Amino acid sequence: MVLFAAARLHQTAEVIATAARALRQLDSEGAQSDAIDAFLDRSGTVAEQLEAAHARYAGAGEALHAYAVALRQAQEEAGPAAREHEAAVADRDAAAKLAEKYEGMALVATSEEAQRDYDELARVQRLREDEAGGRVVTQGRKVDAAVAALEVAAEAAIARFDDVTSDGLVDSWWDDVRGVASAAYESFQQWMEENDAWIQLLTEALGYIGLALMLASFLCPFTAWIGVVATATMLASTATEAARAAAGTGSLMELGISIVSLATFGVGGAALKAAAKTSVAKVAFERVAELQRGGVPLSTAVKAVNGEHRAIMDGPLDLRGRMRGLGDPELGRLSTWSIESTAALARAGAETVARLDRLLVAGTALRAASAGVTAARAVDASTGWLDPLLGDLRDATTLRIENGTAW
Repeated sequence: MVLFAAARLHQTAEVIATAARALRQLDSEGAQSDAIDAFLDRSGTVAEQLEAAHARYAGAGEALHAYAVALRQAQEEAGPAAREHEAAVADRDAAAKLAEKYEGMALVATSEEAQRDYDELARVQRLREDEAGGRVVTQGRKVDAAVAALEVAAEAAIARFDDVTSDGLVDSWWDDVRGVASAAYESFQQWMEENDAWIQLLTEALGYIGLALMLASFLCPFTAWIGVVATATMLASTATEAARAAAGTGSLMELGISIVSLATFGVGGAALKAAAKTSVAKVAFERVAELQRGGVPLSTAVKAVNGEHRAIMDGPLDLRGRMRGLGDPELGRLSTWSIESTAALARAGAETVARLDRLLVAGTALRAASAGVTAARAVDASTGWLDPLLGDLRDATTLRIENGTAW
């Protein structure tokens, strides 16, 4: 493996050397222009950097090759010695056990002759133990010598690496950041590719769950938490689509559709509703002014208008208000207020009420559009029914990954 790495470094060094020679041999006589002159000036600097890089790769290859030679020699010397050492340890331990056995039998022998025999057997095993112990030491020293020689070779290789990397070719902090980011992106992209099957199923499930919750919020306008959960589900779906689009396993078009669905249901509707509340205040002023023109005192007019507004905003929604709110109770009550104000301001303030009505209609339309987009997206995710219409666009907006980089 080390020899293979050394060979790769040498091959890279040769490629760099070839590129440097090609830059040195550029001839500008064939054409003249400011661009060519600027390129040739720059090519000299690049050639110098390439030559420095060549020296780095060639020196690193030589250092690794020298270490590989030392490593192979250490393996050839230490391998047999390690096996002999292991065998010697086994022989020593076996002899020690037998010696202990015979010594114990000698202690309990019933006759002097049997005791002498056991003592002799024990003595022989102790001799074998000593001989095997000597081999353990000898072979161990051979292994230690091989390891020590290899450590010297390693220190030499490290010193050589230090020399060849002191050539001024140093990565900037931005190069380091980009390197880390590139490695992280490659890991992320690989993980997304390997797990795309279940991630796609999760996206489909989130789409249907979001659609079901959205429809439930339309049908049950007094259950505000359903709309919150629907928005959270759509947000999770959008985040998943964003991850798939970034990894190249999903398309930017799918992400855009998810963002549109989320924005129209949540953010866009909230912005229109905030603008509608501002228009409500203007309509209230118009109604107070209308009552004053009819001879009603200012305090009485303000109290009457505020009372009617509170009654509408706190009271139950009728069927028309529910339909206009499309699941948003506040939007439905604002629509009821607009309808009541239209009747009350028959002679004046029609433009102010019309502006409020346009905002409320736009809010309802946004919620309806979000439902349509969410439904189409959920069905398409599982059936692909939009492929004939959007297939080319989906392909065109999918990041193509090559060598870990999106282009």
